[in-house]
Amino acid sequence: MKNIFCKGKLSINWRKVFEASVKKYIVLTLTASLLIVVLNFQALADFRVQPTTLDLSGKVKSGVFSVINNGNEKIDFQISVKEWNQDEKGKDIYTNTKEIIYFPKVMSVDANSQRAVRIILKTPPSSKEKTYRLFVEEIPVQKKTDDADAKKNIKAGLTIAFRFSMPIFVKPIRLQESCVIDKIGMSNSMLKAIVKNPGNVHVKLRNVKFSGKTADGKELYSKEIAGWYILNGLSSSYETEIPKELCGKLAKIEVSAQTENDNIKGILNVQKDMCAQ
Repeated sequence: MKNIFCKGKLSINWRKVFEASVKKYIVLTLTASLLIVVLNFQALADFRVQPTTLDLSGKVKSGVFSVINNGNEKIDFQISVKEWNQDEKGKDIYTNTKEIIYFPKVMSVDANSQRAVRIILKTPPSSKEKTYRLFVEEIPVQKKTDDADAKKNIKAGLTIAFRFSMPIFVKPIRLQESCVIDKIGMSNSMLKAIVKNPGNVHVKLRNVKFSGKTADGKELYSKEIAGWYILNGLSSSYETEIPKELCGKLAKIEVSAQTENDNIKGILNVQKDMCAQ
């Protein structure tokens, strides 16, 4: 066997492997740390917005969101409303709109107080639901260094600005709710299910579940993926990879999508050529 050391140092090939492993470890560690920080920051926000959604229609053309300051200091906010759409992959897209009037656009909320953001619909409902989002964004204020920290030459800490986003739904003239599992396929052990909303109003998926079973009904594989909104007329895809050692043993894969009002299901009969070779 070749000696992988050369004069007490790693050889070139092994050094590259070592450096790549270290870089990968650092990236994964930083990503995990950032996720934990973001989740913790969400719990630390000093304000909230109620209600969490607003429904408008031909009969209800206005509404109010309350921005509630639970903290001990005044908070300044920037307010905006954007039209909300999705691309073919289900990614949210926001664009400016003149169809919604809202005020104020900038406001301050005193400690332990609340203020209203008023929403007014300018355009009449159409045959399809219109969707928007209200953004309430905290305007960051640089925290002052107190006298004790100043003497120690300690600078003010990191300032975090929170932004909340609430859906606004403008109901169509006549509601048509629908949700289907449009397609289930698998190639090289990669399973993909497409959930489609052929209706004219949004669908909110709670989750999508995959269950791989043998011919006698024994479950060998299960996976649950958190759902999201699917706006009217659009689709969203959900993917999972079946472990190679299990794929060949499966006879079928059951897919279920849980919405707020229904549970839709689909089945894929597994063929050997669908699994990784």
